[in-house]
This record gives sequence, C-alpha cells and structure tokens, in this order.
Amino acid sequence: MRKSIGKNIFIGASILAIAGIFSRAIGAAYKIPLTNTLGANGMGVYYLIFPFYSLLLVLSSSGIATAVSSIVAKERALGRKKNEVVVFRVAILYSLVLSLAGALMMILLSKDISLLQGNVNAKLGYIAIAPALVFSSMIAVVRAYFQGLQDMFPTSISYIVEQVVKVVFGLYFAKLFLAYGVEYSVFGAILGVSISELVSFVILIINYFVFAKKNKFAYVDADQPIERYTYIDAFKLIFKYSLPATFSSIIIPITSFFDSFFVINMLTKSGFTSAVATSLYGINNGIVSSLINLPIIFTSALSTAMIPNISSTTNDTKEIMSARCSMFVKVTFFITLPCMIFLIIYAKDIVYLLYSRGLDSRVINEYAFAYKLIIISSSSVLYYGFLQTFTAILQAIGKPIQPLISLLVALIVRFVLAGILTIRPSLNIFGIAISQVIFLTIACLMCLYFTKREVDLKFSIYRMFLGPIFAVSIASIISIGLRDLLINITSIYIYCIGTAVIGVGVYIVMILALKCFSAEEKSMLPQFSKKKKRIV
Repeated sequence: MRKSIGKNIFIGASILAIAGIFSRAIGAAYKIPLTNTLGANGMGVYYLIFPFYSLLLVLSSSGIATAVSSIVAKERALGRKKNEVVVFRVAILYSLVLSLAGALMMILLSKDISLLQGNVNAKLGYIAIAPALVFSSMIAVVRAYFQGLQDMFPTSISYIVEQVVKVVFGLYFAKLFLAYGVEYSVFGAILGVSISELVSFVILIINYFVFAKKNKFAYVDADQPIERYTYIDAFKLIFKYSLPATFSSIIIPITSFFDSFFVINMLTKSGFTSAVATSLYGINNGIVSSLINLPIIFTSALSTAMIPNISSTTNDTKEIMSARCSMFVKVTFFITLPCMIFLIIYAKDIVYLLYSRGLDSRVINEYAFAYKLIIISSSSVLYYGFLQTFTAILQAIGKPIQPLISLLVALIVRFVLAGILTIRPSLNIFGIAISQVIFLTIACLMCLYFTKREVDLKFSIYRMFLGPIFAVSIASIISIGLRDLLINITSIYIYCIGTAVIGVGVYIVMILALKCFSAEEKSMLPQFSKKKKRIV
C-alpha cells in the first residue's frame, strides 16, 4: 500500500509533467513569433503587466488552492466525502469575491500603475488581463479539487488547451492591432490570455459536472455518525490552511512586482533610455525567465502531486516519510542538474535559434544580453527546483511558516543587492539576474535547514551526488565534442538540438549504469507497463 502511495505521487507528477512539457513547449514556441511581432520593447511592455497580475492571482487563489488540495485529500482519506463538496463550493465563492475585487482594482489603477512602472503603454494591458484574473482564480480551485482526489487528468488537459487558445488568439490579435502601435498590439496579445483562461475554465467546469454525475456516491456519506462541515466551518478551515500558504506563495510574485517598478527606473538612472531599459526588462523577464522556468515543469509537477498525497497519509512511520521525502529531493537534483549544465552549454545557440529575428543590435546587442543573462541565471534552475520541493514537503507535513521565513529573509537580501548592483552601469540588468540567483540560494538553503529539522533526509553520497555529477560531466563532454565537430558542417538544428538530445540520452544511460537508484527507490517509481486503476 505504501509503495503504491509513492508510485501514485510519481504517476501524478508524471502526468502533470507531460502536460507541462506540452503546454510549456507551446508557450515557448508562442514567445518566438510574439517576440518577432512585438520586438524586445513590446515584450518589455507585455511583461510589465504580469507581475501585478501574478501578485493578485496569488492573493486570490494560490493559498486557497493549496488548502483545497490538502483538505480534500484528507477528507477523502477519512471517508468524509460530503465535506469535499462543501469545501469546494466555499473555496470557489471565496476565490471569486477576491478575484473580482482584484480585477476591479487593476482596471481602476491601470494608468497610475503603468506610470509608476515607467511606461504608460502598459495601461491597456491591465484592462485586457483583468478578466483573466477572475477565471484563473477559479481555475486554480477546480484544479486543486481534482488534485486532492489525485486525479491529474483535468488539470493536464486544461493546461494544454489553455496554451493552444492563448497562442491562436494572442498572435491573431497582436498582429491585428499592430498597425495601431505597440500599445495596442500588446493589448491584443494579452486579450488572448483572458480568452484562453475563459476557455480553460469552461472545460474544467464541464469536467467537474461530468465527474459529479458519474460519481454521485462521492457526495453521499455513509450512515455512520461522522463530522460534517457547515459552510462557515469550511470557510474557517480554508482560511486557516490558506493564510500561511498564501504568504509563502506571495514572495516570489512580490519580487517580480518589485522589479516591474524598480528595474526600468533604475536602468534609466544608470544611463539607458526608457526604450532600451524596457527592452532589457523584456529580454530578462520574457526570453530568459521563460527558458529558466522551462525545466521547473518537472519539479513543479512533483510538488503539486506531493502535497495532497502526503497530506492524505497520516499513519506513516518517520522512516517511511523520511525515505519518501529523500526520494523527492533526489529526483529534484537528478532533473535540475543536467538542465542547468545544458542551459550554460547551449545558451548562445538557444537564443539564436529561437529569438534572433526578434532581437535588435542597432542600439545595444540584445542577442548578447540574452545569452549572457541565461548563463548567469542558469543556476536558478537548481535552486528553484530544490526550493519548490522543500516548500512542498514542509507544507505537506504542516509546517508552512518555515518557507515563508526563508523567503522573507532572502527577499530582504535581494532588495538590497538589486538596488546596489542594478544602478551600476557596468552591471545594469545583470545585477537583477545576480540578485535573483542569490535570493533563491539563500531561500533554498534555509528551507533545507528547516526540512532537515523536521524530516531525517538520508542520502548515499555516491548515489545522490557523485554518480549524477559524473554522469552529467560525461554527457556534457560528449555533447560539446559533437557540437564542435558538427557546427561548421551542419545546420543549427542538427548541431544544437541533435547533440543536446544525445547528451540527455547519455545522461540517462549513465544514471542507470552507475546504479544511482537503489532497489527501494526504484520501487517508488511508476510502472507504466501496469494498468493504472482510477483513484476515484
């Protein structure tokens, strides 16, 4: 039973990861024609919108979604299925009220916020994205409900559909309104985001009602006397669970929100024009952040699957919990380490392959800024992956305050460093990248400390560190050698994509050959050859 629990986590994580790969691949592909349509300056305006949007989204849904996922998992494990619906209904209403207030505030303050950010062209973008805030907030609650039941398919489908709709409508409206100027083209692209969230919400709601009709038993408890929640009880419980989770989740959006006001204004003080400063902001927050966040799909999926699954298992011994959490940390390292190395190796090629048509060199060498920022930021993949995993473990075992403390301390350091570094003309936008890496490093190390206080993480030095480091070293040497051999005789698609795929294959083979997973750890991994039973 306990082994199957471990497998369920990785099966759920695998489903989310596969959907995440597809949706992020679509999203990354979308950024290429969008960058070529809007240019670096337009992308800078485009990404000015999202920090404030993300901040409001976290406030209106993130903590609530975490609460719903955990509570539903526990209620299902205890057989109190009627309570699931009460919690879900209260959460939807709670999130709707908060998101409507946020959307109204965004519309009313759109001009003032864009002026404070240093580019008034962002005003229309805030109006366009306001409806997305409402739909996204309710989407998060519906997804969390299914995740609490350990059913990852509705979430996965909605991810993919959301990205496809955004690409189609975003590009269509961006090009349609381009004749009226960058401001209106950005408005069109963001309008596509709102439409995609609406479509995703409709799909999830249909999925929910279909599920409800097929599983009426899930809404009728057995005859035995058990605790049932009133709507007030459910609200109190959601609020209790969501508050610390919201505080933990809000820190990283706050850094982006801070940057949206800070970066352009500081870059102009260091000698850049407002247009160039906006372009640099667009490169860092558009191109670089998108590539850095791509590998985090896997750890994010693992973290999402981990919280409800651990929350639903209340009778495990410390040894079993320790083994499971240690496995999560190990998988995180195995995933993020090669991603970090390969971003460093292929930074120039990736930028040239994907974004060269949208980057300019008339005023500054935007191509050089982009690949140098990727190299500097590459270690963020490792630290951010660990941060997600440690945070998920702490939240799952009922210790959500520790990640908050870690992020707050790291945030203070980041603010100070960003102010000192960015204003220096020699560092400019690179100061933001450096301060972000240090921010994630501090937060990660502090969360590791708190996790080790609560969970006895046990690792084999060879299997955890020496094996994968040796494996990624061999894979890197082979990839670089093949790339240098082919670079002058083949196209970029072959010497870049082909050698990278070979490198990944070599890394996986080396991991298996070096026996980096013990027999017990392998038993936790999903066996896709076996038919998976539905959980609900």
